[in-house]
Amino acid sequence: MATSPNPNSNTKVDSIDLYVSKRLKMRRVILGLSQKKLAEAVDVSIQQIQKYEKSTNRISSGKLYSLANLLKVPIGYFFENVSSYTDCKSNVNTISVFAEDQENFLSDDTVTEKEVLNLIKAFNEVKNSHVRKKIIDLVKSIKAME
Repeated sequence: MATSPNPNSNTKVDSIDLYVSKRLKMRRVILGLSQKKLAEAVDVSIQQIQKYEKSTNRISSGKLYSLANLLKVPIGYFFENVSSYTDCKSNVNTISVFAEDQENFLSDDTVTEKEVLNLIKAFNEVKNSHVRKKIIDLVKSIKAME
């Protein structure tokens, strides 16, 4: 289990909780919803949404159900591919203990969550389906050159 993002907290945050938090934020960004609009829609404060997205506070099952409905996804969306995520997190945490410089353990080539969210948000704003297909083809061709 990963430690809580709150350094003063003695509680542990499960890697599944972290995963659900990331999925919540990703879906909100994809839909172009602000934290304020999401908070109003599910009747919580903006700070509570921020805590959900940072996994500072766990999301209750009832609130997760409401969020899923609002974000137009099945509740299972928040858990898709969770086993590969938790396995990866476990391996990184285990292996990084042996890294000489743990801050640089993951290379600069690692795609950050912020980069992914920015890419998704920008891609979502492209309305022309032919242009979106060209973007996908471009990314695939760049990947093939590596």
